[in-house]
Amino acid sequence: MKTNYFKIIAIFFAMGLFVVSSCKKPDPDSQSAEDDARGSFIMADAFALGNDNAGGGGGGKLDGCMTKEIIDAHTFKLNFTDGCDYRGHTRSGSLIVAWAMGGEFGERAFNITVTFDGYSVDGIGVQGKIKSTFKGPYATPVIDVKSTNMVATFSNNETIKWSSDKRFTIANFLTETPNIVTMSGTASGTNRSGDDYTATYSSVKIDRACELGYPVSGTVTIDSNKGTTVIDYGSGNCDNEISVTNGGVTVNVKL
Repeated sequence: MKTNYFKIIAIFFAMGLFVVSSCKKPDPDSQSAEDDARGSFIMADAFALGNDNAGGGGGGKLDGCMTKEIIDAHTFKLNFTDGCDYRGHTRSGSLIVAWAMGGEFGERAFNITVTFDGYSVDGIGVQGKIKSTFKGPYATPVIDVKSTNMVATFSNNETIKWSSDKRFTIANFLTETPNIVTMSGTASGTNRSGDDYTATYSSVKIDRACELGYPVSGTVTIDSNKGTTVIDYGSGNCDNEISVTNGGVTVNVKL
C-alpha cells in the first residue's frame, strides 16, 4: 500500500518515548524505552522505503544518491551511496525487497519482505528481516508487520537486538478525513546495556487531525529488570501530556 504512515508513526513514538529519560521520579527503564523507540523507527522506516517502491516499474535512479536495481519480477534492491541523505537520514548500503500483491487489491496493496545488505541509517548498522501482510477491507486496512532477528549496531559496537509483532489499523483511509491509525502489538529484545526487555503496545492511537502530532490515547508498557514502566498517552484529547508510572509512582510529563 502506497503510504508513508509507518515512518511517521515511528517518529511519533520516538518523540514520546525518548522523553522518559528525563524523568527523575519514578525511575523508569529509560534505556529500554529509548532502544525500543529506536528499533520501532528502524523497522517502520525500512518498511516505508520498501513499500513505497514496490509494484511494477523499472529500476534506475530514484534520487540523487538512491537507485532501484531490479533482481527479478518481484524482487529489487534499493541502493544508497555512502552517506546518502534521503528523507532526512543518512544511509549507506542496500535494502533487498521482495513483494507480492496484497490479496484482492492488485496494484493498490502489497505484502513485502525486507532484508539488509551492508545497510546503515544514521551510522547504525542494521540486520534482520521485516515482513508485512496486508489485510482488508481496503477502506479500513489492517497491516501486520513482523520483524525478526533484528540487530542495530552503533559506532561504539553497542547493539540493540529485538523482534516485534505489530498490527496497524487505519481508519478513514479512502476519505478526505485525516486518517486515524491504531497500533497494538509487542516487541522484545536486549537493550544497549545488555538487559532484556519487553514492550507491549495497547491500542496506541494517532489521530492525524491532531496537529500536535502525538498519540492521543493508548499505553506502552516496558517490562525489564527495572520493573514495569507504563507510558499512558491519555484518553483521546489532542494534547502533549502523558503519564509515566513505575514502582507505583506516577508523574505527568509534557512532551
